[in-house]
Amino acid sequence: MAGKYAFSLNGEHYRGSFESRDEALREAISAARRSVDTPLSVYVGRRVPGDVKASGHARAVLANMTARARDEYGDAGASYLAGITKPQIEKLDEALQMVIQGWLQQNELAPTFSKIEAIGEYPVPATSGERAIGEYSEVQEIGSAEE
Repeated sequence: MAGKYAFSLNGEHYRGSFESRDEALREAISAARRSVDTPLSVYVGRRVPGDVKASGHARAVLANMTARARDEYGDAGASYLAGITKPQIEKLDEALQMVIQGWLQQNELAPTFSKIEAIGEYPVPATSGERAIGEYSEVQEIGSAEE
């Protein structure tokens, strides 16, 4: 994922990919001002890439290998891989994780999804061309000017 930050005008739908929080905030304020219904606040959060879920597969692989050995060799295969230690399982898990991650990269299958964390809410400042609330003239009389 190229950028590390994204922005939202409503706090739910995030867009963009920016290298800094400030860059995302500038674009958020610009987008808010271009919006038909200018929001009072914008949101900027850190984009966290999706987890590839490549870890934690060692026990499942070992169980599958044992089951296949039992199916093919009967009781003689039932004790296959029965005495594996926790460090051996952890080492296999590390090796499987590396292989899975490499395969995902080689086949360009890395996740394109992400989640947004460390969200900050920022007020949208009034533009210099807009009048402040106290600068508006109040209409004193309404009617027609017929003589």
